[in-house]
Amino acid sequence: MTTPLATSTRPRHLVTRLLEQPDLVHVVQDLPAPVLTKLIHHIGLEDAGEIVALATTEQLKGIFDEDLWRSERPGKDETFDADRFALWLEVMLEAGEAFAAQKIAELDEDFVTLALCKHVLVIDIDGLCVQMSSSAHSDDDDLVEKALESCLYQEFEEFRVIAKNHRSWDPISLVLVELDKEHHTLLRTLLDRCCAISSEYIEESGGLYDVLSSEETLESDVAGDREDRREQEGFVAPSAAASFLNLSRVTPLEEILQSRTYDAVTRAHFRAAAVKDRPTAAAARRSDAREAKNGANPENVKSFLDVLREADVLPPATEPGLLTAGAKHEEDLPFTLAIREVKTRDSEIYAKRLMELSYLVNVLISGCSYNGRAFRPFEAVEAAICTCNLGLEHLLGERAARKKPSPDELVSAMIEHDAVKIFMAGWNILHHRVLLFAADAIRKTLTKLIAVQSDAQTAREIERVALGLGADADAGKPWRSRGKLHRLEGVLGAETTSTFRALLDEYPTLPHGLGEGSRTTAGRSLRFISTAAQVLAIQTLLKRPEVIGAKGPERAARTDAPAKPRAKRPRSGPGRQK
Repeated sequence: MTTPLATSTRPRHLVTRLLEQPDLVHVVQDLPAPVLTKLIHHIGLEDAGEIVALATTEQLKGIFDEDLWRSERPGKDETFDADRFALWLEVMLEAGEAFAAQKIAELDEDFVTLALCKHVLVIDIDGLCVQMSSSAHSDDDDLVEKALESCLYQEFEEFRVIAKNHRSWDPISLVLVELDKEHHTLLRTLLDRCCAISSEYIEESGGLYDVLSSEETLESDVAGDREDRREQEGFVAPSAAASFLNLSRVTPLEEILQSRTYDAVTRAHFRAAAVKDRPTAAAARRSDAREAKNGANPENVKSFLDVLREADVLPPATEPGLLTAGAKHEEDLPFTLAIREVKTRDSEIYAKRLMELSYLVNVLISGCSYNGRAFRPFEAVEAAICTCNLGLEHLLGERAARKKPSPDELVSAMIEHDAVKIFMAGWNILHHRVLLFAADAIRKTLTKLIAVQSDAQTAREIERVALGLGADADAGKPWRSRGKLHRLEGVLGAETTSTFRALLDEYPTLPHGLGEGSRTTAGRSLRFISTAAQVLAIQTLLKRPEVIGAKGPERAARTDAPAKPRAKRPRSGPGRQK
């Protein structure tokens, strides 16, 4: 009997149901790392100890690549989250100190060194004593003495490990003690590397950094290795995604259309993806033998995945694919029709275009903000398709405006032009003909409003926003001023402010009521701009701001002018005729 969804979606109920699944160990260890990551996020790491205990080291490596790195905003490089790593140690220790130490020992040495350096200071006590006894007392000696006073520490032969963060000390110290017992040589190597980094940290902590410290260099190396691994799996680094999108903005549209090769950023991505390590024949045979011996029963796997789908950890088995997503009207987009037509005629080109589209979706997720946040995956799919459609319409030229392109025309365009070029063309149009056009129109509207404001403070506020918007537009990033528009809602009105904010986003969207955009599977409009007609409608709207509710000079003057006294109507009463 199946547990009702209402109860199974609660983290502890879900864990209970999963733990009751037959063949649990093999099923969990057969899950791809991204699926296991999503499951742990759904349950909550603190409650997922039983699941984490079943994960293989390879799965943990993939999970750590996803879970231990944070970015402040789309397009900004991710940094290592030391506090999250400490929480992972606590959860792993629930399965025992030996388990946690063994998993740590099997991870990449650079990664473990980085994680430890974030939490501890390692001092060579013997070397420090020799140094302090053979030289005059210095400021460095005072710094070390302060670090040694009143601190939590653990000694391993000549090394003293000192806590940087008291909150994470317990799990760190427990794992180090277990490593000393079971993996002594590895621990010495780790402590020796941490000691060298700590020495530089101590030496330079009292002054300005002229160069990167060893800890920062190590983090850069580990981050680079992680990006390489993730790039081979199709992910796009935030810095690379931001570079690609900016290149699409600044490259002249005609130059994009005339290009016959990928841009440098895209070439680097696909080159990294092409060198993805493949197992040797011997390794493949060993893997096949292991799966034959230890692999999970297919029925058990299906049952396990059904539980995950029921809890919304995985999408439904019947979820629309990449090019079948959205409402019925999106099926009529020329780009979508072109991809489907290519599928029936040239499977090789179809596979290549699908690979390119997947890359573009990851670019939007990693490097672009939408409505002040990162794209959700399904939104990024819709946005990538709509942007490509905008570019394809431009490539087709007047034919697309006069009539619906024929299947032959669509196939010919998709064979001649790759999806990356088509997207770049659409992105360039969005930036110049929508975003920058809107920024200029909004700035002019604000300038007109300044002249008719009777309140000096309000006029100054409008002027500040207008000047900031002009500077951001000149820098090619007008969306930086988007958050300031809410200050002017009292002047512009709620509807106009909403319209301006929709158009002044890094990914501009259709204002409310201006045509239809893409839709989610639930039918909710996402309002992504997908046609040249929509671009023209936006420009027409912005040329007549009074239509969308902006208080133009005349209207603002009428608003600010004192109201004229209304003539009194005669009252009805005795002696008066009603």
